Order: sequence, then structure tokens, then C-alpha cells
Amino acid sequence: MKQLRKAGVSQDDLMFYYQSVVRPVLEFACPCWHLNLTKEQTKQLEDVQRRALQVIFSNIPYDKVRRTHNIPTLAERRVDLSRTFFKRIIRDNWNVLWYLLPAMLDPQLTARLRCARQYSTIYARTNRYKNSVIIHGLNH
Repeated sequence: MKQLRKAGVSQDDLMFYYQSVVRPVLEFACPCWHLNLTKEQTKQLEDVQRRALQVIFSNIPYDKVRRTHNIPTLAERRVDLSRTFFKRIIRDNWNVLWYLLPAMLDPQLTARLRCARQYSTIYARTNRYKNSVIIHGLNH
């Protein structure tokens, strides 16, 4: 990106390059792994975006660039991507991962409950399993 910047590529084109080439690499298959990241790993990923935006927008502070250009943090994007991924699993019974969902609860019973869940709760013994996309999606 620095070479593109030196070559005189515009900020809009650099931003398009970042969003279409760099960011997909940082988010590849994120519903599978983002819940198990450490704080340090999350910070390291965010630092990549910070450096890219510094290259694109030169001396403007990172938070100001994010606000003015409506750029979410990578952590916020991973959460959104995971929610969308889980909703797609639930919505499409032909989805390859649909068979991992537990049996649906009776809608007549759940309609009378204050806090109704569509699926029965799966209890996870380990944090790694608890943070898998299916278990986390069902419990949130």
C-alpha cells in the first residue's frame, strides 16, 4: 500500500484496495476463530487496519478516520459477520451446518414463555466449544 501511495494512487482507490484485498485476508473464515482470539491477537489484527489507514490518510488519527469515514473496527466486523453467518445457518435448512443445530422447541410451548428460545440449550464443558459459532449463536 505504501508503494501505491508513493505512485500517486488516490485515497479512494487505496481505500477500495484495502477493503477488497487486505481486509478479506484478515477476516477469512472469522466466524470459526474470532471468539477464541486473545486480546493480544485482537490488538494485532486491529494494528494492521490502523497501519493501513495511516498509509491511506497520512497524519489523521486512527479514531478520527474511523468516525469520519464510518469504518468499523475489525472486531465489530467479525461480530457482524459471525451473526450473519449464524442467521444464514438457521434460515436455510439446506445449509451444510444446519444438521449441527439441536432440535427445535415446540412453538406452542415457547409462545407462552417470557424468554423463549427457538432451540434447546446445548451445554458446553470447555471454553473452546462454548465459543464455537453454533453454541455461541444459540446462546446469544
